Amino acid sequence: MTSPDAFPLWNSTSMEAFLSYLEPDEMIVEGDGVRVRDAAGRWYLDARSGFWNVTLGYGHPGLVEAVREQVGRLPYGNMWGYGRPARIAVECAEALVRVLPEGIDHVRFQSNGAQAVETAVLLSRHLRLLEGEPHRTAVVGLWGGFHGFGPGASAVTGLSYLHHHAGPLLPDVIHTRAPHGEDAAPADMARALELLEDHGPDRVSAIIVEPVIGEGGHVLTRGQAAELSAFCRAHGIHLVVDEVTTGMGRTGDYTRSAQLGLDPDILLLGKGLTSGYAGLSAVCLGERVHRALLAAPVERFFATGSTHDGHPVALSAALAVLRALEDGKVFANVAAQGDRLRTGLLDLARRRPAVSAVRGTGLMYVVEFAGAAAQDPWFVNKARLALEERGVLVSVLNAVPALMVIPPLVFGDGDVDELLAAFDGALEALASGWAPADETKGFV
Repeated sequence: MTSPDAFPLWNSTSMEAFLSYLEPDEMIVEGDGVRVRDAAGRWYLDARSGFWNVTLGYGHPGLVEAVREQVGRLPYGNMWGYGRPARIAVECAEALVRVLPEGIDHVRFQSNGAQAVETAVLLSRHLRLLEGEPHRTAVVGLWGGFHGFGPGASAVTGLSYLHHHAGPLLPDVIHTRAPHGEDAAPADMARALELLEDHGPDRVSAIIVEPVIGEGGHVLTRGQAAELSAFCRAHGIHLVVDEVTTGMGRTGDYTRSAQLGLDPDILLLGKGLTSGYAGLSAVCLGERVHRALLAAPVERFFATGSTHDGHPVALSAALAVLRALEDGKVFANVAAQGDRLRTGLLDLARRRPAVSAVRGTGLMYVVEFAGAAAQDPWFVNKARLALEERGVLVSVLNAVPALMVIPPLVFGDGDVDELLAAFDGALEALASGWAPADETKGFV
């Protein structure tokens, strides 16, 4: 066990457990393409894209060169009020709105996804006050939805343990049942909205939703998206679409909203916006919201922002990502490799009884182990460790007994085949009685 007194970094959700299995040789020291290397020299296939964000892989030449050039030219610029914003912020916003859904044409850059979520929620409430509707304060999230950590982001995230671990969070947040994808009954979205009818839609300021629900991989259908959009329009509710994970290529397009025909008032981007090369998110506004913000008197300004919002180095990375995506080849690869991955995982589910469901789209899939986890609460983490032993890194979900497979968008045929073979081998080993030395390792 690493001595708590000798370890200066405070980073885990449960430090005592983390330090009990920490091995210095297991720390990551290098990345190349779709792989990372630990200090002991072993390379791993990174099927979790860092933290779901290294979409174009490690060492992408265009990204590396853009970041290097920007550091030499202008390493910092201020986006707060009349702070003389860096010109690259305007250039990046112009480039971004060209690829966003029609009607989303104004952007504010921030530092991370959770901050963007909290900005969207507070902006919605701010506009209600400006419009003389102070009673419209409720913000609605879906159970199982994930929107980050923080007083506001944790509050709208539909994971109850986050609501109880840190005392009072942002008030007046309610959650409703999430409709669950293609296998949902047609009435499921209507049932999901029943709670809002009971609560009183005229008291609701905003609904926040992920087009692919982060904890569980449930994919909203086009019909469900249309019903949700229509409900928000009918009741004057701001529709906030959180595409921090799904945006910038993850599902084979710049946004999942465009694929579904969703009509957001506020669209949130993050993670793949810079391919993880620097911290950046974007709060993107539709015309109705932007017009109301623009009309506000100067003394009723909306205060938001932090020192590193719209950092020029991060913006240079975002512009490089947009250049890398503009010819459509990455999107085509996501479609091809997503089909290959889906086919392989479904075949795995047919052959391996431990797999209870496979869900997802693009290069974002959940492999669920409901029955196996019911018998063994550590089964999912054991599966992750069995994959790690075979040189593949994936993510464990906290709210659903499942592994998230979310590789870089530049995965090739061989990478997908390697991942599937490792998955099959891991499940075979578990079925044959294999167990890791510590079944809790790496869970926190």
